[in-house]
Amino acid sequence: MAKWNGISKRRKNNVIEFGKKLVRRSKSTCELCGESGRSLSVYEVGKTEEKADLERCIHICDKCKNTIKKLNKASENDLRFLNHAIWSEENTVKAAAIHIISELEGENRYPWIDQMEH
Repeated sequence: MAKWNGISKRRKNNVIEFGKKLVRRSKSTCELCGESGRSLSVYEVGKTEEKADLERCIHICDKCKNTIKKLNKASENDLRFLNHAIWSEENTVKAAAIHIISELEGENRYPWIDQMEH
């Protein structure tokens, strides 16, 4: 247990260190919605590995983070950030948008998602 706890602390420190690099890359804006002037945090895209990887991290605001956490309750308006994210120059941001869209496919709540496939 102590070994995992140590790994967890090191991992957390790595992710925090990524924050500095992400601030530069994102220019202090949310990489999903493009909003600035909001509190940002590091978000890991995909499966969480033992070792944190900057290439799998994006900078997102609390609003986008909360929308992702509660996708099943998200309204179409809540998901407008996907329009910005899908056209990002950063592949990790695009991957996050694609992952979110794939989570919503087949729910018949958002007709525009099903239209994207055709």
